[in-house]
Amino acid sequence: MSDELARFSKLFSVLDEASRKKLMGLSVKKTFAKGDTLCREGEEGKEFYVLLKGTVTVTGDDLLGRSFALATLEPGEFFGELAALSGQRRQATVTAAEDVEVLCFPPPAVAEVVKASKPALEVLQKAGLHRTEDTMKKMME
Repeated sequence: MSDELARFSKLFSVLDEASRKKLMGLSVKKTFAKGDTLCREGEEGKEFYVLLKGTVTVTGDDLLGRSFALATLEPGEFFGELAALSGQRRQATVTAAEDVEVLCFPPPAVAEVVKASKPALEVLQKAGLHRTEDTMKKMME
């Protein structure tokens, strides 16, 4: 499974085999039905997710409480990295657009792996920065 993830996930592709296996050993596979909420904006971030099957929609609320679309994520993409790495509350709500399967990782597992892999940390940091910038642009529209 870790080799398969390395082929389609940017995060897993930068990890060496030992780190991929270690991270996989700490993961839990979960499924969600279409319409289920995987995580909600403002909640405590308890897990980092890698999407295996299906698509999810990412939405956020503006200062007036209006919801707006941020992204659609597909297999190989990840979310929840900011909450997992920094302990921040969730910055967005993620909902299953169809039946989905995800790998869930507890924050300590993610922290341990990125400590040992500078490229993995860079992938997560760049993704977080890009998402923050994208959210700001969409809020201004």
